[in-house]
Amino acid sequence: MPNKLAITISGAVSLGSYEAGVLYEVITAIGQHNNDPATIANGQQIYVDVLTGASAGGMTAAIAAQKLLYEADALADPYDNAFYRPWVAEISIQRLLQMHGDDNPTMSIMSSQTVVDISEKMLTDRYASHLTPPVNPHPAVDGSNLNLGLALANLNGVDYKLDTQPVGSVIYTRHKDELIRRFPNADRATDDDGDLWEALRKAAVSCGAFPFAFRVVELVRHAVEYNLPDLANPILQTQNFAYTDGGTFQNEPISLAKRLVDEIDQHLDLEKRFFLFVAPDLKGSAANSDFNEDNAQFLPTAKRLFGAIFNQSRFPDLLLCEEKNREVALFNQRAMALSLLLQNGNANAVALAGNLQAAATPMLDALFGGDQVAVNAARARLQQQFANTYAALAPLGQPVQNAWIDSILTLERAAGLGETDEMTIYSITASDDELASADLMAFGGFFDRSYREHDYEVGREKAQAFLRTPGLFGLPANLCLRYTPAPNQGRDQSLDGLKLKQMDSGIREQVRDQILDRFNQMMMQLGVEGFLWGPAVRAIVDSVIKPKLNQLLEL
Repeated sequence: MPNKLAITISGAVSLGSYEAGVLYEVITAIGQHNNDPATIANGQQIYVDVLTGASAGGMTAAIAAQKLLYEADALADPYDNAFYRPWVAEISIQRLLQMHGDDNPTMSIMSSQTVVDISEKMLTDRYASHLTPPVNPHPAVDGSNLNLGLALANLNGVDYKLDTQPVGSVIYTRHKDELIRRFPNADRATDDDGDLWEALRKAAVSCGAFPFAFRVVELVRHAVEYNLPDLANPILQTQNFAYTDGGTFQNEPISLAKRLVDEIDQHLDLEKRFFLFVAPDLKGSAANSDFNEDNAQFLPTAKRLFGAIFNQSRFPDLLLCEEKNREVALFNQRAMALSLLLQNGNANAVALAGNLQAAATPMLDALFGGDQVAVNAARARLQQQFANTYAALAPLGQPVQNAWIDSILTLERAAGLGETDEMTIYSITASDDELASADLMAFGGFFDRSYREHDYEVGREKAQAFLRTPGLFGLPANLCLRYTPAPNQGRDQSLDGLKLKQMDSGIREQVRDQILDRFNQMMMQLGVEGFLWGPAVRAIVDSVIKPKLNQLLEL
């Protein structure tokens, strides 16, 4: 049975170039590996069936989904592919500062139209002709589903309710949102459609609409996408919502990948399931031991508070995965300990099993609300999940086997782990010292193509080193992926760990002036004009705003 891979791509801003290098290398390696005769003969294929992303990673995930499904050739050349072109060749600070088309200086600092133009070139130009485009799937995907998940930030919000006792309910508004699109193999002819991909293109752009830098994007959503039972108010059949950067609330959407995986795997064949997390600048500790009650003036407290909120809202999935993996590992230990207790019980094993069964039966009835169909389904799942351990108890008889299954099912259900599995997560990350584009909150890479080329090379190099690891993705422990990487151009090592002050000062001045212009636009929107605009606001700009921007941009 082939191994399956879910890929999560984090938010990255201009470090999308690093992620582009990683994605190109990983997908190319898997494609070559799957085409190797020895791989096919031994049933050792690896198929990508889930892609999730936030912000820049969401835009890359959408491109990856389309090219994997329909345009394998678009991912063939290491320096002219559907990841390299948008993140290295097409984007630039010059294009981002040049407002045109539908750009509005009252809505964004940079050109949102530039992002739209690039997204159209990458995702919807395929459908510009009246001719039906040829379908050429990539060998990294097979006939099973490919599932795409984009993390979104809904600025309108959707209301949900929590019923409380004795009566009434609490209403809360959820802004963390997502868009899911499933591509069954049977429907590829239908899904290779311009209207469908135009909607996904807009969703990908909204996913990466960094607040204030790019304008808010409005999407049409459907009632079927909001079908949770605790919805407070019904969603219209079609309803518009306004979105900003999906990484605002979920910058590493691993939990979204896990939910899509569960729909495919049904919590079975865990030894065949793997997750890959691609993040260019997964930070270390954000803790600050220097902050204390003696220096907690307003400004330092505000900085620490907003920093804490920002970190906790963007990175919850990393914390959740760690916590859930720990809980599942503990459950597995308890299951194995109970199995060994029964196996070592000899003559007492049957009696002990009887006692366990007597306790488990009424508890399962209560925990499952008397739903025997659900109980039997959960039993079957655990029998398959713990097939080796279940078989090891066979000499003691089926009553002992059944008692063990019901006992661990009771533990699992009581702990709320019935739909939780231990996840095998790989990661391909880099440090700021290795990257050229990490400074200025990762906007620095837009300043020069050479920075993005450098980070694309770092991504390729990191991925190549990772892919040489024996035993990846369920392969035998002594086996690496069967692939030969294309030659690397090599990176300019003088750009490793590049700092903002080393970047072109003229470009930094252009960025500052564009931000100052947008500040002026904001003042105009607030009605601060005429006489007041002259002396008062200009004094604030010259004495406060401009010096702060100079400090930020190291001018």
